[in-house]
Amino acid sequence: MRIITIDGPAGAGKSTVSKRLARLLNYTYLDTGAMYRAVAWAAKNSGISVEDDIGISELLENLELDIRDDTIIVNRRDISSLIRTPEMDRLSSAVSRLPAVRKYLTEMQKKIGNKGDIVAEGRDMGSVVFPNAEYKFFLTTSPEERARRRMKQIEEQGEKVSYEAILKQIIERDHADSSRSIAPLKVPEDCTVIDSTNLSVDNVLEKILIKIKK
Repeated sequence: MRIITIDGPAGAGKSTVSKRLARLLNYTYLDTGAMYRAVAWAAKNSGISVEDDIGISELLENLELDIRDDTIIVNRRDISSLIRTPEMDRLSSAVSRLPAVRKYLTEMQKKIGNKGDIVAEGRDMGSVVFPNAEYKFFLTTSPEERARRRMKQIEEQGEKVSYEAILKQIIERDHADSSRSIAPLKVPEDCTVIDSTNLSVDNVLEKILIKIKK
């Protein structure tokens, strides 16, 4: 039973690398960031503040969340195209700080991990959810490069946003993720750190595959 974790800050390229790695290895791809976005979307759709711990705890009791690679289903509705927005970036960061959400999603992630042969992507996969994973990786990238990548992704979705606004949001998100009291973003023990600022996706994958095949 193999578990490979890929952690890192927002916009470091985790999703692209993780998806391709999972396909190459014929593993299940676990996008944990999408799970937090799904909860954030469900809260907004229900008119619940992402800071309302009690309200969201009640929401989780009746939430039907299904993750199938790139497809995110909430209460039988495909919301995959609705959670990749700057607003959901911000709201998902807020809900990730709530203990009830952390507990709910961490349990779900561990249950999926028990099946083995997964590539789990997120911010605390190697440090909290799967500390005993066989292989752990942490991707780093400069905030400026991450802002450029995120802007391109948003523009490809037909939306417009300024580079400065995205960079500001990324810097704020980094601070929020690394300073929160519950499961802060940090480099896991015994992991391989890869700076992808000047690397292509193929370059990053090559480094990961070399490590796995050793």
